[in-house]
Amino acid sequence: MNKKIIYLGIGLFSAFLLAVNGWIFFKDKSAFARVQNVHLEPARVMDIKRTVITQGIVEPAENEKFYIQDTLGYVKEIEVKAGDEVTPGTVLYTYENPKLEKEIRSLEQEKEENTVKETYYKDLQTKLQTQSAALGTDKKEEGKKNQLEKEQSKAKMESDLAAARNSSIDEQLTKLREEKENLSIKSNTQGVVKNVNQGASAGNTPVVEIVSKDDVQIKGNMSETVSLLVEAGEKAVILSPVMEDKQWRGTVSQFQEAVKGKEGTKFPVIVKVDQQNNFKTGQHLKLKMTPVLKEKAVVIPISSLLKSKEKPFVYTVQEGYLKKRAVRTGLTYGKWIEVKGGITTEDMVVSDPTPYLTENTEVNVPKANKHKNKTVKDSKKDAPQ
Repeated sequence: MNKKIIYLGIGLFSAFLLAVNGWIFFKDKSAFARVQNVHLEPARVMDIKRTVITQGIVEPAENEKFYIQDTLGYVKEIEVKAGDEVTPGTVLYTYENPKLEKEIRSLEQEKEENTVKETYYKDLQTKLQTQSAALGTDKKEEGKKNQLEKEQSKAKMESDLAAARNSSIDEQLTKLREEKENLSIKSNTQGVVKNVNQGASAGNTPVVEIVSKDDVQIKGNMSETVSLLVEAGEKAVILSPVMEDKQWRGTVSQFQEAVKGKEGTKFPVIVKVDQQNNFKTGQHLKLKMTPVLKEKAVVIPISSLLKSKEKPFVYTVQEGYLKKRAVRTGLTYGKWIEVKGGITTEDMVVSDPTPYLTENTEVNVPKANKHKNKTVKDSKKDAPQ
């Protein structure tokens, strides 16, 4: 009895499955039989971008450090202290160089001696010329006159030689005085003295460190992959985790030398702020950049892409019938995907094909808004976040 009930149950369940399959078959057949409505989307041209977000910290735009230079001598006096405001040309500290001072004094003394000689021989020339002019024209006076002229020529030669020596000394003194002027170390930055190290010696500790007072920049770190996408001159949006409704504009100014760490190599990037701000040194911000990966790429909606044995294809419509078109794809951008081959910007593809569609199926294209191919410069709506 139990076996009969079991067999009866199996039979009823099988009949139910056959009925359901038959219903699905006839439903699908009717679906294929009637003309399908499809919507077409034109292939477009747009710049494919990637959004890059990295953390940044506010730092002074100028940070000037001055280190000991043993070749200049020893630090005689530091003329500023921490907190002092300085401008370009402000003397920060001066070196004492005894050897240089000795050379200058020696040359100055030599110049004084030569100046005395030059003056003496010029006066002697004038005196000899006066004596020569006072002599008569007879033969007895003529011999004296010749002797005076010889002495006058010799005095002129000594005077000219002293002048030439002084000219050479002046050149040497000019050079040495420039070196002495360079013993006064001056600021190149308008800012504030951050640190002063009285006992600094040659090494890594600066004698004086200056930072800009109001002018700041933002320093962020990028991975090697991301750093390859971003270039100097790239525009950046600066965001604050505290003021979510505000943003500022900036520009990538430079990449600094890579830094190796436990988490891998980082590539520091400097962003200059392009507008007024009240950022404070040490403040944490976010840097958002959207570099262009490819300009004027041909794209189609991702929803239009189908795969057959892992090979992508799309449907187009020709004279009311579906035509399969194999394509080569590339980068994605939001709801778009790049097409490297198979279609052109003159083509339109079925934007959202259903599983029931097959090649050479008759379809209907509703007359909705007439889309024309267009070049899209940017689309915030479609851009990936």
